[in-house]
Amino acid sequence: MHPQHIWNEYLDAIFQKIPKIHADWEIYFLKRKTHSVEGKDLKLDKKKDATRNFFSIRVIKDKKAGFSICSEIDKIPEAFKLAIELAQISNQDEFLSLPYPEQVKTVEVFDEQLINMKELLPEILINMQKSALFDKRIKKLRNAELSFKIDLKGIINSKGISLYQPFTSIMVHIIAIAEEKDSQMGWAYRTERFLKNINFEDVGLEAGKKALMLLYPRKIKPFKGFAVLSPDVACEFLELIAQSISAENYQMGKSLFSGKIGQIVINEKLNIIDDGLAPEKFGSTPFDAEGFPTSKKILIKNGVLTCLLHNTYTANRARTLSTGNAIRTEKGLSVGPTNLYIDSEEKIFSLEDLIKQVDKGIYIVEVMGMHTANPVSGDFSVGVSGIYIENGELKHSVKEAVYSGNVIELFKNIRALGNDLKFFGNTASPTLLVEGADISG
Repeated sequence: MHPQHIWNEYLDAIFQKIPKIHADWEIYFLKRKTHSVEGKDLKLDKKKDATRNFFSIRVIKDKKAGFSICSEIDKIPEAFKLAIELAQISNQDEFLSLPYPEQVKTVEVFDEQLINMKELLPEILINMQKSALFDKRIKKLRNAELSFKIDLKGIINSKGISLYQPFTSIMVHIIAIAEEKDSQMGWAYRTERFLKNINFEDVGLEAGKKALMLLYPRKIKPFKGFAVLSPDVACEFLELIAQSISAENYQMGKSLFSGKIGQIVINEKLNIIDDGLAPEKFGSTPFDAEGFPTSKKILIKNGVLTCLLHNTYTANRARTLSTGNAIRTEKGLSVGPTNLYIDSEEKIFSLEDLIKQVDKGIYIVEVMGMHTANPVSGDFSVGVSGIYIENGELKHSVKEAVYSGNVIELFKNIRALGNDLKFFGNTASPTLLVEGADISG
């Protein structure tokens, strides 16, 4: 059955379950089908199919809100009852409201080709593993995984919003182990909406090449020099910045940028953009988790913080409009990016040309312990793996190295960008050349 017909049936069934109440209400709906396969060493170990239904109910009465969730349509009346009870005992908040209907734009997020992919997954997984074994030193493969999802998302509210969108996504992940008097691990992953945007063999090759690159590591003496961050590593630091661009964190005093709207906060060469309407990207969606239209926003332009990410509540507090960045959690609503990426109008370089600009530094391809970074102060101290650079040349792999600093200083000290912008989920970055990096052995 076509997804639109499925939604129409669900919509009719949902409306029949909504009790008559004198309050504003909202229902967010998700129906997800997941198909996945896992394996290692050219074998298929697991095949899994899963289905998930999720309903999130919000009730606002007398400027008091109550949330509840359930997994079945028949439980909606009970969930409404709980949400109303919770609203009655919650604190009054003048900024609570639901959005009214607005025109949403069409965005490409559903790949018809993925619908009939299930039977092909084992073959694709094995071929991806084979591509990682391009060198005799690649001895083992672990955690090879391939999955695709079909999501049907909808939202209705008492203000007249009634929206629905089918989504597809595909994820691949693989770990390769290289051995030659030493043993090193390399991993790679991709997450996309459309099958055509993933080259499975390239993912396997990337994991194998990374493992080989890290063979025979040496300890290095502490130094202050350059860090060349691979796109996936740069994305991890960008995700730390993303927490501070959230209006929710900003209003709670948990942002690195508190009080700095309109000021230079990072390198003036950089733009940070959030674009929910980029075709075929993982974070793209025509509307957010409240039914508000998404858009493209330049959050930081030429180093200047120009705006924040808002949902309806944070926008009401700031006396502005939502940016269409409401996200749904099991605890209720929050704020988050759609597709967040780094851009620049400056000259961009190949990886080789970036390396040539480094007299002393490290090309970082993996970080460990990023979860320990402080999102409020921006301070971090993370383990890193990579290649030592001297006089513009890659010398040898590095072990037991630590990169310490502050994420704001890191983004202020970016001196050049690569020409290899890559998306990892809904976050993207090119390779970044960072000056003044503190590296300890």
